[in-house]
Amino acid sequence: MKPDILSIIFSFSFFSILGWMLEVSYRSVRDRRFVNPGLLKGPYLILYGTGALILMGTVSLLRESNLATKALAYFVITTGLELSSGLIAQYFFQTRLWDYSDQRFNYKGHICLKFSVYWILLAFAFEYLILPPYQDILNRLSSAFKGLFAGMTVSIMLVDFLTVSIRSFLSMTPEEKTLTETQFINKARPLLEDPMVKKLSQCKHHRDKTRLDHVKEVAYLSFLWGKRFSLDCEAIIRGALLHDFFYYDWLHEGPRLHAFRHHNIALKNARKITHLSKKEEDIIKKHMWPLTIIPPRYMESLIVSLVDTFCSARDYVSVKRQGKTAKAAIIYVRSESGDKKSG
Repeated sequence: MKPDILSIIFSFSFFSILGWMLEVSYRSVRDRRFVNPGLLKGPYLILYGTGALILMGTVSLLRESNLATKALAYFVITTGLELSSGLIAQYFFQTRLWDYSDQRFNYKGHICLKFSVYWILLAFAFEYLILPPYQDILNRLSSAFKGLFAGMTVSIMLVDFLTVSIRSFLSMTPEEKTLTETQFINKARPLLEDPMVKKLSQCKHHRDKTRLDHVKEVAYLSFLWGKRFSLDCEAIIRGALLHDFFYYDWLHEGPRLHAFRHHNIALKNARKITHLSKKEEDIIKKHMWPLTIIPPRYMESLIVSLVDTFCSARDYVSVKRQGKTAKAAIIYVRSESGDKKSG
């Protein structure tokens, strides 16, 4: 039976958690202390969830193949995933999740022959011992349960991933931080000095934040991502600052189905005060994706959408230690734009 998208997402979530349990058990026993093996903080490893999905597809494709063919395929898949994950962690997050430098036949410490053999054996165990009973159980689960489990797990993963990513990207020297903040304020100042934008400081948005605080935070964090990927940072800043450009208290008034409609209201208001590029319009229109159904057209739009989701979720989750750099950015921008409260 061809798997549906809900079962795929559920399987990704389930095996991400199962893989974390396997790694924690192995590393904690080896090091004689508890070791969280992943880049993220939660009890899941995206590497295992991704690997499980690829192996499930491979098992189906190679069902009639001999053991040698399967072993070669499993070697390429598992070792390739391990290598790519190690490189991503090192070059994007400046983190070494494992190091095989002390093993023979290793490549830059990311992969080695010994563990490649282990992965092949684990892949065969997955095919013959784990997958058959798992598929039987999966078929018995209700769609509601799979949807609830997968939705909660993936949502937590997303917030976790964005938190770790932003912290990694915000890791700057004092000189880099000063330069980055200066670049941001120079691009943001024209809009922040507009009287209509300043009025957002009178609108409550999430908990104790004003709408102006929210759009500044989204703009600044999105700007950092944009710099990292060499994107159109000016469009990111302008679009993010105007993505919630409306004045009503959305919790108590305004149009019905606010989440599905306010992006159009914000776009209409934004057009009244400034000329918008197609990219800036797309950022405003798509910042609520996937509720907007039509996906973002530009990478800049996707980044603002993800950062907005992250900031909104964080505003409603009680976290003792919020992102200090993001808060500092809000204070910095507030003081630079002349709306810092006295006293």
